[in-house]
Amino acid sequence: MSSDRPRDARSPEVDEAATSGFEPRLATLIRSRGSALLGALERHLPGSREHADGTAAYAFAAAVELGGERDDAEAVREAARLHEVGMVYVPAKVLAKPSRKLTREERALIESRFASAAELARGAGIPARACEWIGAAGERFDGGGPAGLAGERIPIESRIVRVACASDTILAAPAPAGASPRERQQAALDELRHAAGTELDPRVIAALAALLERAATPGV
Repeated sequence: MSSDRPRDARSPEVDEAATSGFEPRLATLIRSRGSALLGALERHLPGSREHADGTAAYAFAAAVELGGERDDAEAVREAARLHEVGMVYVPAKVLAKPSRKLTREERALIESRFASAAELARGAGIPARACEWIGAAGERFDGGGPAGLAGERIPIESRIVRVACASDTILAAPAPAGASPRERQQAALDELRHAAGTELDPRVIAALAALLERAATPGV
């Protein structure tokens, strides 16, 4: 997924204010030890921090919607923020190319960003289970990813991160001319649902879609 995220794109409005002052140990470790990685990625790929923050917000929202404990949702959010720091290994000239013009080798290098991010996270001292979430976010729900993990064999945290990444990319894309915010959201959700069962976990998509649809409904 591209890390370009328009500045006017809106992330889900989740109750993060309710967590102020609540800092579970794992979330704190990921945030503090991952800060330098995010800084390095932003220098290499300007604008990447916005995509990282958007992905983190969607991951937090989905984890809460799925019934996760608050501290677990916080940890998933911070891991999601680091999901693409492996892009630092992708040359800038490759990142600047349109997707359709990438060579097979260049595409493989970009697709390895999750595994590279996990290695960087380990080197930064981030706990092993969070590194596993980041690395396994490169797996596809249908088993077509690098390690061949499928369905429930992929950690739920990783499935959340992958859906969150796709959600931020799709929902932040420019709206078609004349489309209302509701029509734009519906088109984005349709695109996500099209990937359900292949690239993405249908249950995570359904949870995030339910939250977004409630947020768009007056009085709910």
